[in-house]
Amino acid sequence: MIGETLNGRYYILKLLGSGEHGQTYLAEERQTPDNTKFVIKQFEPKAQDKLSLRKAKYLFAREIKIQKILGKSDRIPNLIASFQKGNKFYLVHQFIDGADLATELGADRKWSPEDVIGLLREILEIVEVAHLEKVIHQDIKPSNIIRRNSDRALMLIDFGSVKKLNNQMANAEGKTSLTVPIGTEGYMAPEQKSIRPKLASDIYGVGAIAIYALTGIEPKDITLDRETETLMWHNLVSVDEELAVTIDRMVEPDYRLRYSSASEALKTVRTLKLGRKLFDLKTIIGVGILMLGFLGGGYYYWQLENSLQKTPDTNSYDEAEQDRFPFLYRSEEYGIEMKYPFSWQLNKSPQGEKTIAEFTPQKSQSFLIPPEVKIKVSPANSDSLEEYTTNAVYNITQLPQTKIADSRPVQFAGGDAHKVVYTSINPDNKLQSKYLQIWTIKGDRAYTFTYKADLERYDDFIAIVENEMLKSVKIAVSTNP
Repeated sequence: MIGETLNGRYYILKLLGSGEHGQTYLAEERQTPDNTKFVIKQFEPKAQDKLSLRKAKYLFAREIKIQKILGKSDRIPNLIASFQKGNKFYLVHQFIDGADLATELGADRKWSPEDVIGLLREILEIVEVAHLEKVIHQDIKPSNIIRRNSDRALMLIDFGSVKKLNNQMANAEGKTSLTVPIGTEGYMAPEQKSIRPKLASDIYGVGAIAIYALTGIEPKDITLDRETETLMWHNLVSVDEELAVTIDRMVEPDYRLRYSSASEALKTVRTLKLGRKLFDLKTIIGVGILMLGFLGGGYYYWQLENSLQKTPDTNSYDEAEQDRFPFLYRSEEYGIEMKYPFSWQLNKSPQGEKTIAEFTPQKSQSFLIPPEVKIKVSPANSDSLEEYTTNAVYNITQLPQTKIADSRPVQFAGGDAHKVVYTSINPDNKLQSKYLQIWTIKGDRAYTFTYKADLERYDDFIAIVENEMLKSVKIAVSTNP
């Protein structure tokens, strides 16, 4: 392969890695002025029969979608291109100019607790992007974290796409288990060794990196408790108890007691503050000044409140009124039924959209971004809910300044569905909205229900929308185009 030009563009410079899962190469595009470099991963299915190759092609296409979604983060290398040559599949990734984290760790490079907290936060913020898409990295270790030379930011590389494709192919062939565990000794959670990776498995790897940074000792060289498989690292370094407890939970052998995802771990890490002193002189003086300011400001506010007439709250609704659901929306054409409350109204559907119904609170004109629930029906154009979901989630990530907070399969309208919660910023007015979307496929149609509201007012109606309106939805199977 060295010296070959792939796909008429990528000149192979050298082999970066090779294994039973495939090969990784460094390549450059010589048509560009600066000979732009890329990382190319090659995947070749072991089984070469027609059915296996067809399954490989589908899995490869799905992996491409996932990689593009992950690449939305500027801390994960972009997927530049993908192509097939014969029975071999190729992924072309952005090349990151920098050095891996392993060069910063070791016995003579022990990190301070403060620096380790910053390291944990930075890594977890990257992993969170993948976890929100239910993607498990499976091999988080120092050599897979690159410090980018341009801005010194960390980048997480090698999402194991080729390795996972081989394992998925093994499952597709009807085997009862995946082929081999993915991971590296010392950073691999116990459940990964049994080839049952979880989102929590990635958290173990992050915690192991923190231990290495603090102690200067590779996790694989740290003694394990024979009965519990717990890393015995406390005698190697002295750190704040709060930080030690956090790391212990990250490397807890039982994944059920570990942080379940990067988002959960981040909540704790973001609260970590070392060496806090509650009653030092500076604190007392600072509190005193704040109290004086508070009392003075409070008196001014009291006078202002008594001199001005309060504006009535036009956004509040009578609770008893909210709980009444006397109205039933029904579309015989699309086979849909949904209840909506007394305080909401059915609006005329916008022309030119696939929206068949739109609901808003009767006092929606008082909102900067009016809360709304829309029902859309369109041709499914997919063989399965999974395939439709992959495309739909990808399309969401292409919206301006979008961040997905939740994405998971659910039961809805008596069948399988998918739920996504995300935020997006309007580039024109900079207003931020929050969305809840649920979609399902019935027959050859895709049914999408969307709740949208201003980020600050989203919680005001979510209980009514999710627990009442959406729970009341019934959809009759239809095969009309």
